[in-house]
Amino acid sequence: MPTNRFDSFFGFTSFGESHGPAIGLVIDSPPPGLDFPHAELKAALARRQLESPYRTARRESDEYEILSGIFEGKTTGMPLCIIVRNRDAKSQDYEALKDVFRPGHADFAWYQKYHIYDYRGGGRASGRETLCRIIAASLSENILGAIEIDTQCLRIGQMTAEPSVTSPDNPFNWPDPYTLSELEQYLDKAKAAGNSLGGIIRLRASKVPPGLGDPVYEKLSANIAKAMLSIPSVKGISFGDGEDLAAMSGFEANDQMGESGFISNHLGGLSGGVTNGNDLIFSLIIRPVASVSTPQSTIDKAGNPCSISISGRHDVCHIPRIIPVCEAMLKLCLADAIQHQRIVLAQQQDIVFFRESLDKLDEELLLLLNRRKKIVEGVKAFKLSNNMPAKDNAREQEILERTRRIGSDLGLDPDLISQIMKYVLKSSQ
Repeated sequence: MPTNRFDSFFGFTSFGESHGPAIGLVIDSPPPGLDFPHAELKAALARRQLESPYRTARRESDEYEILSGIFEGKTTGMPLCIIVRNRDAKSQDYEALKDVFRPGHADFAWYQKYHIYDYRGGGRASGRETLCRIIAASLSENILGAIEIDTQCLRIGQMTAEPSVTSPDNPFNWPDPYTLSELEQYLDKAKAAGNSLGGIIRLRASKVPPGLGDPVYEKLSANIAKAMLSIPSVKGISFGDGEDLAAMSGFEANDQMGESGFISNHLGGLSGGVTNGNDLIFSLIIRPVASVSTPQSTIDKAGNPCSISISGRHDVCHIPRIIPVCEAMLKLCLADAIQHQRIVLAQQQDIVFFRESLDKLDEELLLLLNRRKKIVEGVKAFKLSNNMPAKDNAREQEILERTRRIGSDLGLDPDLISQIMKYVLKSSQ
């Protein structure tokens, strides 16, 4: 499965590890003729590296290199490959941990899955990977139009704050200026103790047009949730009033409407998974950074119990650096939904747009064929180990008849569908 690919209008595949030579991404079929947003991208990457006494001491310049897909400042439509070289990795900091599973990290689970893992800074599981998301999102800005995104941090550890009507001006997006110094003292204590803190952030997208999202399994809420939960450290999401909805009656929770629009926004701007014109609002639970210097109990690769204390360079609280990543994933989700809606409403009918849409569908077809081939390989191995015949003519005939029937129901030429399916079966042999 292509698990390192984010499928959207600007679908991209990311690659690289925290302590490898570089982190990068490939956008296979970007729309041609787009101005590459150098200024916007540099500003977005700078936000991810906001200075704070509570962030890691690792200092990467995040200077990006464009290897292909750009000519005279514009996208060519060919694969766009961008890398960011890792210049301040110190792998020796992790040498003592190469045979030990760090609590809270992906080490143990990934070792069970792959029987190998990159212990240097978490490898592919590192938050370093997230800069690829910011790069990809910078290319979607022109699709978003008037949409504005505001993010506020409502909780860090045991400290909470109420959302503000104005955007906070501090690295944590903490909305209460009166408790900011208290928050810094709280973070200082965690740092001195060799500990870390997580929190809750709230994203609000305003001026979102109604009608974005598709039923049933492509709800915008579902796609946003998957995108957010793919970010390291994001452990939960809730829309609108979140957990408070469980304590409300239906009458209280329903967003009633009047002549001027919605009277409330308890549901976070979504009805049936589709935007309704209200502000799109959701909250994310951010777990504390897993690397702490406090001694912890764990096991090594041989299963022997041991104790570790993680040294090196780590964040005390990484909320300032995760905020632009969450905003980037929201932008990608919204851009994708906007493009789909344009197809539904036939708002954009130039040949370039249609070709791009077809290219994306072709990619999805190929990915499905690849997945089918992998499953067939598993079936072959199962049959071989259980002394079953390799070929099942009755099963193939059943598949052909079923696909003809489905194709006919969908208004497709059943003979053509049968021919295509024969090629599919042949490609899987």
